[in-house]
Amino acid sequence: MDSTNVAYRHHQHLEKCLTPLLANFRFHQQDNDKKHTSRQCKGYLTKKESDGVLHQMTWPPQSPDLNPIEMVWDKLDPRVKEKQPTRTQHMWEPLQDCWKSIPGEAG
Repeated sequence: MDSTNVAYRHHQHLEKCLTPLLANFRFHQQDNDKKHTSRQCKGYLTKKESDGVLHQMTWPPQSPDLNPIEMVWDKLDPRVKEKQPTRTQHMWEPLQDCWKSIPGEAG
């Protein structure tokens, strides 16, 4: 999938899912992945911030140590690949199994 399509899908996801969540949470943080920094997504989030709907947290680039989910993905990725799912649709069950196998608060 090309980066333009991925950015578009991420923007659609923001519009569909983020806005309802903002009733309870006002802060929004995301990493500096290309889909997150697309003009379309940045414009959407900046508009929401100027409307007083959310506050965007600034996040340094290349800072996985500050983002706990990156540590979880570091554990999940090799475990899911070990199960060798052949298609994207077949990844859900191994992903859930691997998630449950992570000890402590992450699991």
